[in-house]
Amino acid sequence: MHKAPEDELKSMVLRFINSYGFLGFMTALPTTAEFITYESVYLPKNHFIKEESLSTESYLDYFYPFDKMDFHKKGVESSWSVSDKDGIAIALATGKNPQAVTMSFQKEYAERYDWLVKEFSDWAFTFTTSFLYYLDYDRLDEQTKNLYRQGMSAFGGISPTYHIALAENTPVIVWNFHSLLVMIQMCFSFMLTDSDCDMKLCKHCGRAFIASRKGNEFCSPKCKNQYNVY
Repeated sequence: MHKAPEDELKSMVLRFINSYGFLGFMTALPTTAEFITYESVYLPKNHFIKEESLSTESYLDYFYPFDKMDFHKKGVESSWSVSDKDGIAIALATGKNPQAVTMSFQKEYAERYDWLVKEFSDWAFTFTTSFLYYLDYDRLDEQTKNLYRQGMSAFGGISPTYHIALAENTPVIVWNFHSLLVMIQMCFSFMLTDSDCDMKLCKHCGRAFIASRKGNEFCSPKCKNQYNVY
């Protein structure tokens, strides 16, 4: 798999964050985005936090390492206040969402760089595995195939909730995505299992690319020529 230099990797991560925002680990990791309403935060197994449960305050410390929120919790009761006009506007705009979603859009919110890199790396590994398993299938021994399968089965996370809405002509499913991470992961899963997906892996350089037409195996004419020569 292609490994970018550290300075280039950091630049790409920052460019993603500036363009799309944080992944939303705070609401993606717990068993529910409504964790504020519970006495503790409950966590399924994940790559970032080992504990299965934490106090709400201890969990929030992961995402407010610099400036703390004016947040208070006793049992299942909690309160927090926002004083600056931008924070108030965000709270009003996200009023129907879980409280943690609103909190994750406040200026004090932060996510660890190494967590972001780990998540992006996991997605890249999963994407690469989905191609190499079938590309090299006839050359792989059974042990290696099992390693591929185990690696792929580790991909997953908290599934988004949904509700049924009455649209104009028929009922529709409305997904409740409370983080960018869960949204990407869901779309990524659909993409991996779609045989008509345009996202491919270059047979020469191993980079992901969007194929301009069906059957493209190389990201550029240069890679195609080099592959045929070597």
